[in-house]
Amino acid sequence: MRWQEYLKELERLSRGSSQEEVLVQVAAVERTLEAYSEHKLPAHPLPRLGFCEEFIMDHLLDCANLLELDSRLNDLRQTVIENFGIWHIFSEDWVDDLALHLNGRKTLQLMSGNAVLAASLANVTATDSFDWSRQDVTRPDPWTEVENIDAVSAVGKYAADMDVIIMEWAPDTSEDDWEVLQKLRKIQWPGEFIVIGERNGATNSRKFWDECRLEEPEDLNRRHECFDFIDDKVYLIG
Repeated sequence: MRWQEYLKELERLSRGSSQEEVLVQVAAVERTLEAYSEHKLPAHPLPRLGFCEEFIMDHLLDCANLLELDSRLNDLRQTVIENFGIWHIFSEDWVDDLALHLNGRKTLQLMSGNAVLAASLANVTATDSFDWSRQDVTRPDPWTEVENIDAVSAVGKYAADMDVIIMEWAPDTSEDDWEVLQKLRKIQWPGEFIVIGERNGATNSRKFWDECRLEEPEDLNRRHECFDFIDDKVYLIG
């Protein structure tokens, strides 16, 4: 579904509701989609989307379509994937925290996708194989320059010159992430390896999660908030 049609559906389902929780969520989704349509980030993280069973039962008279609205709010991530080729949804607030953490260090981004993150930061070399473009009705539309190279090859080409490597929302359908980690360990790379994803869930291979050592830095997770059922976080990998 096109994002404009998805928004119209949310507006239809929430029409007439006076509940702040309903209005806030729909407005936040609207701001996020409109920002992406202009190659911009939403300023602030999305609130947790959806409603508990008690809230739905208490407010069905106010909003007769509340149950359906709850279901449709869960479709936001898929709408963003299909319309913008973006899997990892984040805000300007969080990017500010990440930029402060990076402090201008030379950074290599692996699996950059449409380079939404790389375009929002300084001193980042963005790379991606674009294998994902054959999935989910998506197409490449990079926000900044992206070198077409797979993650393992990118590590071999650039790691020696980089202070930080970021791997963002790696697919759970391959062990490329594990190969990257093995390569970094083999060359005893001394930099900082940041991974963004859901542990033992929607991203990365099971082999990767089983074999890596994880730290959850407070400064990078404070405003990296989950909005749906995917519990992604920012990790430092050892």
